[in-house]
Amino acid sequence: MREEMNQAKPSAKAWIAFLCRWGLPLAAAAQLWFDPSNGFATAILWGAGLYALWQGRQTWAAWKNPVGLFFGLGVLWAALSVAWSFHPAGSARDLAKSAPLALAVLVVPTVFDRPGRIWAALVASAGLITVKLAADLVRLCVVLGWPTVLTEARYFHPYLYTHPNVSSMMAGLCALVFAARWLAGAPGAGRRVLLALGLAVDLVYLVVLASRGPQVVFALAALAFPIVLLPGWRSRLAALALAALAGWVLWQAAGQVNPRFRDRTMRNWNNRDTVWAHAKMLADKRPVLGYGFGKKTFVKAVYENPKERAPLVPVRYPHAHQYWLMLYFQGGAIGFALWSLGWLALGARLARGLARAGRTVRDDWRERLRARVLPALLATALAFVLVYGVGDFPDHVIRHAQFLLAGLAVAWSGWFMREGAA
Repeated sequence: MREEMNQAKPSAKAWIAFLCRWGLPLAAAAQLWFDPSNGFATAILWGAGLYALWQGRQTWAAWKNPVGLFFGLGVLWAALSVAWSFHPAGSARDLAKSAPLALAVLVVPTVFDRPGRIWAALVASAGLITVKLAADLVRLCVVLGWPTVLTEARYFHPYLYTHPNVSSMMAGLCALVFAARWLAGAPGAGRRVLLALGLAVDLVYLVVLASRGPQVVFALAALAFPIVLLPGWRSRLAALALAALAGWVLWQAAGQVNPRFRDRTMRNWNNRDTVWAHAKMLADKRPVLGYGFGKKTFVKAVYENPKERAPLVPVRYPHAHQYWLMLYFQGGAIGFALWSLGWLALGARLARGLARAGRTVRDDWRERLRARVLPALLATALAFVLVYGVGDFPDHVIRHAQFLLAGLAVAWSGWFMREGAA
């Protein structure tokens, strides 16, 4: 009897294997998502990047495509920009800070090389981030109370990340992941309950923080997701019509959901239009090469430029407050073209995969739909960040999410071309 009990207990070897398989990766992911700028997170990114270089053949195979070409040339152009940067020391420092993330992204398609692992990365990341968001909600409610939290949470320091827009964007991304995983057929009632709970926390966080940009772009992403997901032009046309109607209703109700949509800053974009115009004016003076990589170079060129007076705005913006304008400002037309072509190439790969996903189960519409959920989620989540970049700069943890999603999109498309399309 005692021997049977001893055999039923997990051995030390089994515990170590479990820890290596689940414990350490989750601890590393928690470091990356809880505080991506700390030393531990940087060390983890460096380790992942060095592993990618060690697995050179697999890494090369994963990125040997137009996406890898354009992104690689974009990184090279950013590194070369130190030579003509308006602030060479600042560009060099920002490049050094960005290097761990750039290297770590290389390893993503080699580790998360099949749909199950991609889902695990997405759901685990969304779960960890949502735990952090839930803790922040509790903090805000305890300190501010109800209903003050609805009007003051956005202005209450310290912020969870660097800005309410950043944490709200992460809430929107997590909500998309949880909803998509449910649609993909999450096994077990317990998992579905957890997904629903995570989705509810993320939606509540979006309402409480009242960040208008993330709310608008999340609504657009949520309305666009069925259009991307559904197969067949008739179903997409119906989804488009419903999305247009729902979007109109949401916009009419926006002022009731979030009074900040009635604020006077809706007319002047909170002085962003002044920053955009000034940054564009400066960038047009260096249209080919740009001013050099990094936010430090932007600050130097905009606020400490002896030839141009700084824009008259009450806030000192550390970037162009627009992703696409920042690409042009940093790298000129060449840098802008390289990164834009990289995102277009990635979108084209996902679109090709989506067009073919589920064809082998054409007779079962449920399975066909589920086969399309993952690429539709990756496409929508990336569009969510890039469209947000039209009015703001995806910085800090959003940038980590943006490039993790890019790596996962490359991973899924590579897997689909090898096996999924068979």
